[in-house]
Amino acid sequence: MSLSLQPSLRQTVSISPQIQQSLQLLQTPALELQNLLQTELQTNPVLEEELRPTEASDPPPEEEDDSSVDIRDSDWPISSSRVDRPKLDPRQALLESKVLPESLTDHLTSQLTLTQTDPATHTAATEIIGNLDEDGFLQADLSEIATATHTSLPQVEHALALVQSFHPPGIAARTLPEALLLQLQSHGLEDSLGARILRDHFDLLGKRKFTEIANATSAPLESVQAAAETIARLSPRPGSAFAPDRPDLVVRPEATFVKDGDRWVPQIEGDLLPRLRISDTYKDILGDSSSDEQTRSYLKERIRSARFLLQSLERRQETIQKLLEVIAHRQSDYFSQGPSALHPLTMSEVAQKVGVHETTIGRAVANKYVRTPHGVVPLRFFFATALGGETATGPAVANTQAKQILAEIVGRETPRKPYSDAALEEMLRERGIPIARRTIAKYRTELGILPAHLRRRS
Repeated sequence: MSLSLQPSLRQTVSISPQIQQSLQLLQTPALELQNLLQTELQTNPVLEEELRPTEASDPPPEEEDDSSVDIRDSDWPISSSRVDRPKLDPRQALLESKVLPESLTDHLTSQLTLTQTDPATHTAATEIIGNLDEDGFLQADLSEIATATHTSLPQVEHALALVQSFHPPGIAARTLPEALLLQLQSHGLEDSLGARILRDHFDLLGKRKFTEIANATSAPLESVQAAAETIARLSPRPGSAFAPDRPDLVVRPEATFVKDGDRWVPQIEGDLLPRLRISDTYKDILGDSSSDEQTRSYLKERIRSARFLLQSLERRQETIQKLLEVIAHRQSDYFSQGPSALHPLTMSEVAQKVGVHETTIGRAVANKYVRTPHGVVPLRFFFATALGGETATGPAVANTQAKQILAEIVGRETPRKPYSDAALEEMLRERGIPIARRTIAKYRTELGILPAHLRRRS
């Protein structure tokens, strides 16, 4: 066997370390970016953090036109005039959620976002969700929630019933029997022997005294044992399938949408990230001809690295700002009316308007959250697939809007005669939303809505 070398040509794509850094900054959420910038401050001596003026300090000088400022030597981020942002209600922090994995709070809040209800009920429901433990049990008295949310006890009770109707079944119960009863109810078994046992003989059930239960309920022993087996298959910890809400995994909204006249304006949260600049001290050393060549070479490399970081940060903020402006214009009805008014929107459409590649928008959207009048939502929330095209009954609608309408229809149905998926499909088509029956089933599952035969109540 002989060995030989033969030259060949092959095309490859190579991304420079600087471009890789720029892409990393674009897709990194603000909290992680804070840590990354702190690391840069520690490893690159030419970078320094500009201290922010305190409330007690003199007001800042009038802003100058920064259009001629050389970004290579400018501070970052560059400030600009903005609409006054309203103070954030401390309770709204409950809506800030972690990225991965999905927590129980995330799961329930997303369902609440898709539910049309009055402001008082929404506020109370948010407070209830915030007071659930990791197993999904409510850890606060309803009177305490009424006081904290400035709502009445009947309103809180209504909000509790709303949250208890969400997926997973059994959520927001105050006791174990109540959690199990809610699960039976979700399967249409609220009047079953098992439900009677949970309501009236839970202590005997725990001791497995089936004969005494049979005597008390006048039911055959076999039926009591079968009911006990059904109850045993229920979850005693309805929320345990979801990740716990850990403070170290929470994210902060990158921006807030506020009303400015008849339009909505996005405001990037500038206080989330440190203000960086290149130290004048090191620039002076570099400009000093008496400095030795080794020092000058080192400082040139460090300043070049710092300038590229500042440029990458500026590009990150500019891309996100343009992205948010497109969303503010396209989804203005959502900000004014709620999730049911969400319009179809794709990353390709936004990329064309922003003037970047679609993959750049994907990176800009990744792991980012924004604050809206309807709570904190991920940026991906605004990208919804269109269901059908322009029809005689109106324009195409987003899949999120279809889910909202589906939830409303099911919420108004007669318990004794719930709508089948075929009926739901026809009703949505009558509203100009062409949707396949399998998609109806998919949306039901995502919304925690059971099939028709399990929703039927006598």
